[in-house]
Amino acid sequence: MTISIRHFGRWDRPMVGVHVAADGGASPRARFLLCRPLGQEAVRSAAVFRVAGERLSREGIESLRFDYHGTGDSPGAESTQSLDDWVQDTLAAHELLAADGELPVHWFGMGLGAVVALRAALLAKHPPRHLVLWEPVFKGSHYLDALIAGHKAELAMMYAQPWEQIASSGKVTEPTLPGDVLGFELGERLVADLRALPDFNVLPALRRGLRITCAVRGDQPHPFNGHAGLPTLKLHTVEHPTDWMSSQAMGTAIAPPDIPRVLLASLD
Repeated sequence: MTISIRHFGRWDRPMVGVHVAADGGASPRARFLLCRPLGQEAVRSAAVFRVAGERLSREGIESLRFDYHGTGDSPGAESTQSLDDWVQDTLAAHELLAADGELPVHWFGMGLGAVVALRAALLAKHPPRHLVLWEPVFKGSHYLDALIAGHKAELAMMYAQPWEQIASSGKVTEPTLPGDVLGFELGERLVADLRALPDFNVLPALRRGLRITCAVRGDQPHPFNGHAGLPTLKLHTVEHPTDWMSSQAMGTAIAPPDIPRVLLASLD
């Protein structure tokens, strides 16, 4: 398995990615762009993307996983980013992976990365063959609420006290947005984007001819109840739900086995 670091992107939005070639040096039969979530979810799901890249490689598929500008190992100020910026970053990563135009490229997006991937797919000159969207953010305001709740839960676990007791003691300050939440700075542009984010809607992408697989939790409502029977949309129930905002998912070998299976099934 050949793994290499790729530096790419515009001069003013440089990025870093990890490219994994098809195992054994064989010519790949397909390519996968792996779009990570943001913040702590990206940190805590790192094993998912590493394992996915390795499994795809063994199946003769090359992949690229990358950090958007201003996130992870890519340079840039995280506090100045926006969803539109990351959409353009995703398109740049797609162009790198699909440069020769010889093979189909599929995309996998997780969490907020699934939202970015869906938006980017509508703008791509040569769109991906298949989108696999794993537990996407369905509503931006709910995602912001979850970030605040997750921040409070982490502090409650650290101090072994209920949040209300911690807050009244003056040990910590109330988390606010824009601001630093769960160890990452969410700036004004990104928070405004998330507050204004429309409800998750795959229909424009389906009308463009994309095939989509969307993985959702069985115990949570989702917006696909009215889409039953659409031939280009498949729903997958997540077998091993994980709260990627929680430190309980940290330092983990957690890589839900249904993710590689769904990625490979999307090639059919």
